Amino acid sequence: MVEAARRVVFLTGAGISTESSIPDFRSAGGLYSDPGHANIFEIEAFLADPAPFYRFAGSFLELLDRAAPNRGHQAIARLQQTREVVVITQNVDGLHERAGSRRVHGVHGDFTRSVCLRCGASVPTAELRSVIASGRVPFHGCGGLFKPAVTFFGETLPRQAWEKAAAALKAADLLIIVGSSLVVYPAAGLPDLRPRGCGLVIVNREPTPRDGEADLVVRAGAGATLEMFL
Repeated sequence: MVEAARRVVFLTGAGISTESSIPDFRSAGGLYSDPGHANIFEIEAFLADPAPFYRFAGSFLELLDRAAPNRGHQAIARLQQTREVVVITQNVDGLHERAGSRRVHGVHGDFTRSVCLRCGASVPTAELRSVIASGRVPFHGCGGLFKPAVTFFGETLPRQAWEKAAAALKAADLLIIVGSSLVVYPAAGLPDLRPRGCGLVIVNREPTPRDGEADLVVRAGAGATLEMFL
C-alpha cells in the first residue's frame, strides 16, 4: 500500500512517543492516571491558577530533554526522502521534527514555544526553564502570563495547522494512523476528510473506533511496525 501510494499522510498520537519514554494520557500509567493531573490541560483551570500546571511542566520539560526520536519517528522521516509524505500529529513534543521530518502539522500545538497571553510575545519554552524549575510561574516583562503554545481543553485548535492538515488529507492516497486512540475530537474526526479510495492503515496497540473501516489494522508497537514496513 505504501509503495503504491503517491501521497501518504500519517496521523500520529501519543502512542508513537511512548517508545521515547513520554507517557500518554489515558493508559493505566498515563498522565491522567495521577489524580493530580486530572484537569492539568483545562484552560479554565490554568487561567484560574497556573501554578499546578507549571509544577507539572517542570517534570515534563525534563522528560522532553531526555527523550529522543525513536524508530517510528525515524522511519517516517526516511520515507519523506522518497515520496510525498505529510505528518499530522496530536503530539506536542517536537520529536517528528527532531527526527528530520518536514511538513509536520501539529494540530494540538507545540510545547517547545510559549506565548504571553497579554501581548502575544513568543519565546522558546527553554528560556523559561529556570523560572519553572524554581517553582515559580513565568510572566513576560509586560506582566502577562506565559502559556505553552499547546491547545488546552476548552481552546480552539491552531487554525493554520488545521487547514494544512485538512488539505493534506483531502489529497491523500493513503492515511496511516499511528498510536492514536481516536477518541479526542476534533482531531479524531480528521480521517473523515480523506477522499473516497484513500487507503486506511491503523497501527495501535489497542482497538480504536476506526478499526472497522480500516484496510489494515496492525496491533503492535509503532517503532517495530514502521521500521519493518518503511
